[in-house]
Amino acid sequence: MNKTTTFRAAALLVLASAFAGTAFAADAKSAPPATVAAPAQTITKEQAVEMALKAHPGDVTKVYEDTKKGKKTWEVKINGSDGKKWEVHYEISTGALVAADSK
Repeated sequence: MNKTTTFRAAALLVLASAFAGTAFAADAKSAPPATVAAPAQTITKEQAVEMALKAHPGDVTKVYEDTKKGKKTWEVKINGSDGKKWEVHYEISTGALVAADSK
């Protein structure tokens, strides 16, 4: 190859790289965001009690809103059939178990 052909080939390579990067960036901007799982529904006090009793059968002594690990929760206190006293916390906004402590 002579110098002119080499220069043209290099120039084309640079231009192609520049436009490919621009096209890729444009596609990235217009592409839909990655799918994010939708948060679960808010749970009621009754649902929290039902979930707590499934996990720790016994007698519910108290249920109230509380904060645990920085999350708004339903705290369910249970005198368990296993002889333990349980405090079970479910996040109100998702229904996720935050903590289950026995005494």
